Amino acid sequence: SLFIILFLSLLITGCGNKEEQEKVPVVNKDSILDHIDKAGSGKLKCNRAAFANEGIDVELTNEIEYENGYIMILHSIDKVISEDSASLDQYEKAYRSIAKNYEGLKYYDITITRDSNSVTNDVVINYGKIDTKKLLDIEGEEDNVIVDGKVALETWVGFAEKFGTVCEKVE
Repeated sequence: SLFIILFLSLLITGCGNKEEQEKVPVVNKDSILDHIDKAGSGKLKCNRAAFANEGIDVELTNEIEYENGYIMILHSIDKVISEDSASLDQYEKAYRSIAKNYEGLKYYDITITRDSNSVTNDVVINYGKIDTKKLLDIEGEEDNVIVDGKVALETWVGFAEKFGTVCEKVE
């Protein structure tokens, strides 16, 4: 998941013209971590603004279920919307290329869908059941949010907020 976030951050923000790139939001100063029990349990919904080339809209969302301060389920939905089929081809190819790295890894489920004007990359990671050693073999241990086989909510959210992600508690 960290690999996907970094890849898409570079792909999406790196594809726009200079004027578009200047629209990237400033990092949050008010963190959701200041308003929730970081060691508790609950659900968060997170969104991040992203800008790509003109004519391409991007929707990046994450839904997180956490228990005792650790992420159990991370559901990421990245949707690229455009009338330009060549641009959609590029994103679909990139998503499928990334997905190949995770083939056969239980509890890391990827669904890529394409319609006439969008490509959606839907990833569900069950951190409560996944073999994190196998996941780290794929993603690498450097700059990864997995520590001792777990993903701390505080670590993931802190990292995501650096890239402009805004989270809110779901009741």
